[in-house]
Amino acid sequence: MGEHRNTGRGRSIAAGPVIVVITIAVLVAAVFGWFQLRDRIFDQGVEAADTCVEGSAVLTVAADPDISGPVEQLAARFNDTAPVVRDHCVTVQVRATSSDAVRTALNAGIDNWDVEALGARPGLWIPQSSGDVEAVTDRGAVDGTPRPLATSPVVLAVPSAVADALTTVSWADLVRLQRDPQALGLGEWGALRLALPTGSDSGATTLAVAAIAAGVRGDPTTALTLEQVSSRELISAVSELALTDTGASATSASTTYDALAALENAPGPDGPVHAVPVTEQQLASTDSSTLTAVEPQGPAPVADHPAAVLSGDETSTRAAAAFVDFVRQPDGAQLLTDAGFGVDETVNAEAVTAPSGPVADALLTVLRNPVLPRRATVLLDVSESMGTAEGSATRLQNTVRALDEQFQRVPDSTELGLWSFSEDLNNSLPFRVDVPTGPMTAAIGPTPRRAALSTTAAALTPATGSFTYASVLVAYLDAVAGYVPGRVNSVVLITDGPDDSSLSAQDLLTDLTAAADPARPVAVNIVRIGDNSDASAFDDIAAQTGGTAEAVSTSDSPDLIDRLGKLLY
Repeated sequence: MGEHRNTGRGRSIAAGPVIVVITIAVLVAAVFGWFQLRDRIFDQGVEAADTCVEGSAVLTVAADPDISGPVEQLAARFNDTAPVVRDHCVTVQVRATSSDAVRTALNAGIDNWDVEALGARPGLWIPQSSGDVEAVTDRGAVDGTPRPLATSPVVLAVPSAVADALTTVSWADLVRLQRDPQALGLGEWGALRLALPTGSDSGATTLAVAAIAAGVRGDPTTALTLEQVSSRELISAVSELALTDTGASATSASTTYDALAALENAPGPDGPVHAVPVTEQQLASTDSSTLTAVEPQGPAPVADHPAAVLSGDETSTRAAAAFVDFVRQPDGAQLLTDAGFGVDETVNAEAVTAPSGPVADALLTVLRNPVLPRRATVLLDVSESMGTAEGSATRLQNTVRALDEQFQRVPDSTELGLWSFSEDLNNSLPFRVDVPTGPMTAAIGPTPRRAALSTTAAALTPATGSFTYASVLVAYLDAVAGYVPGRVNSVVLITDGPDDSSLSAQDLLTDLTAAADPARPVAVNIVRIGDNSDASAFDDIAAQTGGTAEAVSTSDSPDLIDRLGKLLY
């Protein structure tokens, strides 16, 4: 039986598997080391960013005063998050600045920004209304499309007694309520006496007037156009708003908050102000115990406070966008809601469209320079000399054409009448009442007054002599008797010749003095056509009655239209 041989050595291990194991171990170690290195590099990058390798940056936010408080609180919260934008540590600073101040500065151009008056140029602007942004003529000043940030409807701040009387009125109704002391039905309170401040921080005035104008136009939700604002209808309506029933101006250079303070200090019937347009949030912020918010019926004007990122370097625009996104988060929206704002990004489709910049400026121009309501009797010379040819027509035809232009453009609030005079024009009288003086809205029988004035004037023909002084006296007496308070009351004499009657100029002046009533002032305004030997007498008549006398060379001169426009419009 054979035996196994013992050589004295252990069993050998192959080298190949060992090398494989070692190689795998090295690879694992390498990969692990690479991940550690990568994470370390990433962490170092984060640390570098967190330490603001590009330094610090300040985002200035110009916010309208009525929203600046909540925006400041949100800025503090945002700053607490230690925001970093493009390796800059960003800090948001909020400055309360009236929307019109920023708009004016942006329109002046970036190179003309008044740092001393307005501080650093903002990277984000939160005005009261989208209309403020639309009014920026330098379209490159705004980066992207601003979106509404927080909304607040425009209402009327009024004492509770007035609020009860406004429960069923619309924005368009405010025109009538402003001037008619009986319209409110409150007796001793008189008319509405709506204050319309147009100084800084008075954007609610612009929005309210736009809503009134849109209501008068009959289409409150479509944007007003310049052509519409320039129409007789809207010029008349806005002009009516400019004066109260006491004859005092409803406009002022004060702010909305100044007007609110004046109303709160004198909230009774005898106060100069009974109502002020404000945003709902503005009234809430005053914590007034005497004033109530009334929202007239129909589509309401809304202050939508858009977030407008202003053009600048990339860090500024990104920081502004980041802050806006932060504000839009639920916590930010809740803070704005708690402050009294709505936070729907889309303004109600039934809201009154904010006016564009040019339209807003046009509305405010009329408001500040209203076409004052007048009561005027036009006393027109139809003597034989008015048949003299000048240009392609007679003096009378040219004058009627110039008058008709005014008949068509005077506002509805004007009271107008037409008398003609010559000699024995109306039986034994030298004058004739062609259209009695009355409101432009009051028809003459079935004929609208404008049409009656135009057709009656066009039918006039030259007669004989010129009994001017006697006609002036009777027209003046009628004007004093029909005097309307709160209006410019006048007789507008248009003549081309001297007086042919036996009444002397001195006798007329004596009679005018006797007929005058200081409580019922009536001016005799005179337009002389061509040369006139009685020029000095006409000057004396105008001066004595507080009127004016002016000559035009010919009836076909543009000066005649211009002069009549100043006296009737």
